[in-house]
Amino acid sequence: MTAAATDTPLDDTLRDALLAVPVATLSAVLYARGLRSRFLHGVVSVGAPKMVGLAHTVRAIPVREDIRTEVEAKRAPSLHRQALDQARPGDVVVFATEGAARVSVLGDIIATALQARGVAGFVTDTGVADLESVGGLGWPVFAAGGSAPVPSSALVMVADHGQPIGIAGVAVFPGDVMVGDANGVVCIPRAIAAEVAAAAAEKEAMEGWIVKQVAAGAPLEGTYPPSAEALARYRAEKGG
Repeated sequence: MTAAATDTPLDDTLRDALLAVPVATLSAVLYARGLRSRFLHGVVSVGAPKMVGLAHTVRAIPVREDIRTEVEAKRAPSLHRQALDQARPGDVVVFATEGAARVSVLGDIIATALQARGVAGFVTDTGVADLESVGGLGWPVFAAGGSAPVPSSALVMVADHGQPIGIAGVAVFPGDVMVGDANGVVCIPRAIAAEVAAAAAEKEAMEGWIVKQVAAGAPLEGTYPPSAEALARYRAEKGG
């Protein structure tokens, strides 16, 4: 991943194209291309479900109490605060904690601050405190669910940000394209995001045609998946 690829904002046309297709379809297209580990399992929408943005990665590890003491005494910098402060408009914060479900790394105050700065969303493999308030912001948040408001510093600490991470079984690199909807979150390598969006749009169009065929009484056999004859009819009706 080059610095230019990470720093360049996502094109609005591509953003709209990705928002127009379901995560399930994007995942299917990636799977067909051999990218079979791109869907974040166990991460669900707890806020507005539609989300597209570039990954701003944050990695937390189990806490080391002596370092936590130094941070709390302001003798050492808070990497947690630095990591969130450096998220840019259009970014999606992707916060990996190794699944530390007993703590929360996001509540309504932090969520409100990130939303006000134009951050496109938040993804984490742990819970979220103030779940009702966060869910009511109309801002995309994807997490493992709700969590008791135990401070994250009780069990984890941020080790770095802006580096590759592993979250919910997925390798996420800074600048990868994160897409979320009611089905969950998928991570798309930025270099192929436009191709994936185009292929997903075509797949949606074809599956929409298939739905109409079976609704009109066509048998599943030969219609789904479409046979060569069904594909020929689809293309003829599409005009291409």
